[in-house]
Amino acid sequence: MIRAVLVDDEPPARVRMRQLLDAVGGVTVVGEAGSAVEARDVIRDTRPDLLFLDVDMPEVRGTALAASLPEPRPFIVFATAFDSYGLDAIAVEATDYLLKPVSKARLASTLDRVRTRLATLTVERDVAAASQVQARMWPGSLPPVPGFDCAAASLPARGVGGDFYDLFPITESTFALVLGDASGKGIAAGLVASAVQARVNTAARLAHLDAEDLMAAVDRDVYATTDGARYATAVYGVLDVRSSRLTTVNAGHPAPLVLPSGRMLEATGPALGLIDAGTFGSHSLKFMPGSVVVAYTDGVTEARSAAGQEFGDTRLSEIVTRVRDRSAADVCAAVLDAVRAHRGTEQDQDDVTVMVIKRLER
Repeated sequence: MIRAVLVDDEPPARVRMRQLLDAVGGVTVVGEAGSAVEARDVIRDTRPDLLFLDVDMPEVRGTALAASLPEPRPFIVFATAFDSYGLDAIAVEATDYLLKPVSKARLASTLDRVRTRLATLTVERDVAAASQVQARMWPGSLPPVPGFDCAAASLPARGVGGDFYDLFPITESTFALVLGDASGKGIAAGLVASAVQARVNTAARLAHLDAEDLMAAVDRDVYATTDGARYATAVYGVLDVRSSRLTTVNAGHPAPLVLPSGRMLEATGPALGLIDAGTFGSHSLKFMPGSVVVAYTDGVTEARSAAGQEFGDTRLSEIVTRVRDRSAADVCAAVLDAVRAHRGTEQDQDDVTVMVIKRLER
């Protein structure tokens, strides 16, 4: 049901429009005003979807009122006896321009156009709201880890993304980290990403499972929820700061890079939720002073230039090798800057997320 406000300085014209709207159906008139000055308060109080607005009114013209309305403003349909204000209507981005006397058929056509635009706008607003909620779920900055320099950064594409990351303490001497990417795009991918991130966090903090059992448990949960239709690749790790040892499980994710050895932490199990009851192995890595682990999503290596060339593993390794003596935050920034430069004008591709874990020199 479209919520509308009628603004016209002639009461008979408002009555006529109400009758037409009743005949066409699908519209509730939530307010009326006899002038543009009065209309401001009505619009503010009722927040309508649609504004039927006369142009030639005393004190303030309808076009001036339309131009002054703050965002988000209602869709605007001018209804006037004069055909000379068309350009003014275009200037304020009116949805339609109706000449009085308005016919039922012409009004019905206008309302169909409004419904289509309103549906699109509703989806856009829902996506924007979901994107804001998802962004708030990501850690603003990673917690301090004794003896290590840790950072993560993301370059989101439009709307809700499938990338996720987190780093949090399990005990006084152990920290959990996760970085992943849900399949697909949009709100569905964002829901899976948020669910996996939450399940990993809860299982690590409360169940105290080892890395392999934790990922197997999350895998069962995701499969039970999506029946294999949605899945997420992820790297989960447990870092013991006393022994400087990192244990990782790679669930079908791009292999994190280890420097200076050049070792790649390849997949040790399937993507989470892809198959029922997946089994998972693990990598064990001893951090030496100056060692760096870089985990990333495929938005990094699969970033394309305008000519279609992928960023690739080799380019990533070269960049990290060149800057690995800098801070973890600087390494993240260098990777994101390089991806931006590589994509050029083609920025609206996939989400890009990087996490860097670096043992401090001591």
